[in-house]
Amino acid sequence: MNKVYINAASICVATPNQQDATGSWLKVDLPKITNKLLSPNATRRMSKAVKMGIFCSLEAVNHLDAATLDGILVGSSKGCLIDSDKFLQSIVEQQEEFLSPTPFIQSTHNTVAGQIALLIKNRGYNMTYSQGRISFESAVLDAYIQLKMNERNTLLVGAVDELSDISIKISSALDEAASQYKTTGSSQSEGAGFFVFSNLQDQHTRAELTDISIYPATTKLSSEDQVLAFLKKNDLSAEQIDAIVYGSENTENPFDTSWTNFNKTTKINYQLLVCRFDTDVVFALDLALKLLHHQTLVPKSSPTENGSRSYQKILICNFGEQNSLMLLSGC
Repeated sequence: MNKVYINAASICVATPNQQDATGSWLKVDLPKITNKLLSPNATRRMSKAVKMGIFCSLEAVNHLDAATLDGILVGSSKGCLIDSDKFLQSIVEQQEEFLSPTPFIQSTHNTVAGQIALLIKNRGYNMTYSQGRISFESAVLDAYIQLKMNERNTLLVGAVDELSDISIKISSALDEAASQYKTTGSSQSEGAGFFVFSNLQDQHTRAELTDISIYPATTKLSSEDQVLAFLKKNDLSAEQIDAIVYGSENTENPFDTSWTNFNKTTKINYQLLVCRFDTDVVFALDLALKLLHHQTLVPKSSPTENGSRSYQKILICNFGEQNSLMLLSGC
């Protein structure tokens, strides 16, 4: 079977040092989309989720011949919230009569993947996944299988999640959600990330995606046992992993003192470096790619990081109701 490479990456996220009047909620400052990419009329009609998706996807594929892209896969936990709000508001205000279908059409989760395909004139495989925190990993797993089996050669894979004013008000009103965000020390936000996956290595190749697994909530193995089993499947031991980039749906550190197998491994909590959103694991993947390329993190982001070591094997862990693991290798 073929190897799977990551040949390009682009993310659009908010960092914790940015200031915002909403306090625990931080919106992304979207980079300006120039007229060369889209007309002003087109961007005015697009939601922020679509704009984030288009910006990152175009930046990721800027070195590709559009004809070589075999498909687009997008993960989104909540879809286009702003257009969903507009549609629901219109139902109430117009008492369920004379409703425009446009807000509903634009509110669906696959809007981003469809708009990207229309923009770059891609008629290939087009799929959207909505599986909560593992939405992005679900899209990556689909791409990984197809590329390994040589069913396709190059795929654009990404994730998008946005905030809306109504969703902020609703979530803030929930005591459980509000207390959760206060204890994490990180703002709730929005963001996007897109990557070019291929079974063809080129001069832009960032890393190899060696393996990926998603463990269902019904799995009886503990999180540590899942990680060890995943490494064993790839003929690796804990000592052979140079760094672990991890995040958690909960506030507790999953790498507590009981994880004795990883005491000497560099561990980086990526959620301390980025504002949280459901598919924020795109930031973890981008961070791991930069670590493999630059061989160091500046500023130093982990108390266990050893600046003199070489990074060749990096494990990305996304802990939650369902755990996901991605293993990257340097090229």
